[in-house]
Amino acid sequence: LEGRAYFPQCSRGTPYHFFAKRGSVNRLLVYYQGGGACWDQLTCSVPTCDAAVDPTGSDNPNNRRSGFADFSNPANPFRDWLILFVPYCSCDIHFGDAAQDYPLHIEHRGYQNARVAEKWARENFPNPSDVFVTGSSAGAYGAFFHAPLLHRVWPKARFQVLGDAGNGVITQDFLDEYFPNWNFEANLPDDIPGLQEVFE
Repeated sequence: LEGRAYFPQCSRGTPYHFFAKRGSVNRLLVYYQGGGACWDQLTCSVPTCDAAVDPTGSDNPNNRRSGFADFSNPANPFRDWLILFVPYCSCDIHFGDAAQDYPLHIEHRGYQNARVAEKWARENFPNPSDVFVTGSSAGAYGAFFHAPLLHRVWPKARFQVLGDAGNGVITQDFLDEYFPNWNFEANLPDDIPGLQEVFE
């Protein structure tokens, strides 16, 4: 994938899992799970975000049966769609790519986790007519930043992106001192005008 190896894992080194559902129509929903974030010893020592993916428990969308996962609801516009569910366990708004010792060891691998899930989708859902990329909270940032990468994979699809509740307020001090801990900027597309400058 992109000429590099990926090693998906959660923030404490546990295995990463993602979920997918085949649909009866050739339309794809990509959902980035929400949660909190952490960026230093204090924030990573308290349960600010889920540090693991439980494939049989609450992280599995098959156990939720609400919202887009309520396939029995005739009012659910996504009930017949292909679905890729990208869980969140990296505490880095789905786009970190770094290991940190705060001294607590944390694997901020949201970017790698998402790319592995997305690779599976590319191979198994090759030509969707529509792609709807969305997420809530930290997942809204996942949707924002991964959508351009997904659009390159399916350039002929009708594309829509919706980020819900991703309006976190940050300070310049956070951008200067803590944001680099995620190595967020390393994988930003370099051909979107003004994107790199936002983080300077």
